[in-house]
Amino acid sequence: MNIGSMSIIQNGIQGFMNGQALVNRSAAELAHINTSRNYSPAETSEDPITAPDPEKSVASLKEGEIYARAGAKVISAGYNTLGTLLDMKV
Repeated sequence: MNIGSMSIIQNGIQGFMNGQALVNRSAAELAHINTSRNYSPAETSEDPITAPDPEKSVASLKEGEIYARAGAKVISAGYNTLGTLLDMKV
């Protein structure tokens, strides 16, 4: 088996997992924004942890999606390369 192809697949998996983690974190922030509407603007502006920026959270959500899609494409390319190598050696 070609070590390079496995490394590509592992990198794709890592990229996908990083994208998934970013999506999960952004979704949690957005959920927190939705549940923290009872705070007054003075309370939320002082504590950035309890009041994440909704625009930044949505942007991070999209960024995570892009990372996950890119990781999936890398995984697919790695498997296709590995399949081509196996077909040539048979």
